Amino acid sequence: MTYPQNPQGQPQQPQSGPFPGQPYPASQPTPAQPYPGAPQQPFAPPAAGQPYPAYPGGPGVYQQKPNGATAIIAGILAILGGVFAIIAVVGLVIALSTLHITVWQLYLSLVVNVLLVGLLFFGGIGLFLHKPAARLCTIVGCGLVIAFNVLSVVLAGAAAAGYEDSARLFGRGVGFTLVGLIPPIATLVLAIVKPTADWVNYRPGAPAQQGAYPPPQQQGW
Repeated sequence: MTYPQNPQGQPQQPQSGPFPGQPYPASQPTPAQPYPGAPQQPFAPPAAGQPYPAYPGGPGVYQQKPNGATAIIAGILAILGGVFAIIAVVGLVIALSTLHITVWQLYLSLVVNVLLVGLLFFGGIGLFLHKPAARLCTIVGCGLVIAFNVLSVVLAGAAAAGYEDSARLFGRGVGFTLVGLIPPIATLVLAIVKPTADWVNYRPGAPAQQGAYPPPQQQGW
């Protein structure tokens, strides 16, 4: 094998690296080197089927607005109960003004209905406004309605025990009472359930507890 000659007549030798037949290292791609002084942080990808870990201290997650169907229905029923309580108060005042004897049952009914006006109206309106105290007032007001109606039936049955057809009158009174207890019982159940509790505890724009940014720290110069 002959090599090409240079102008001086000497054969040219092929360029080689440190070993015969090997190219210089500069011809090979150099792997990327980290910046001098930069910390080395090994990264291990998650195993197959495993999600990537959440970034700590990520952006805050705001509370999602809960479903307020139960709270709204309970509020409407509570306001209607307050309206019926006002009608009962007016009727009792008229009845007491025309009677010349003291009937303690009427006075007790008047006091109870006055309390119901405040409890149910505040409870019904407050449920629309996310008021936890309104939910408590609605529960107390419905419980008071149920207890007073049951007590009224028992007292009416005891008073009519000595009269003719007392059983028929008592049965009719129980039937009317059971029908009248449907709205307060429904309102009580709707006010107790968890969606209503979530609704009254909801605050628009309040951040969730998890995933919020840590508070900023002041750095001195």
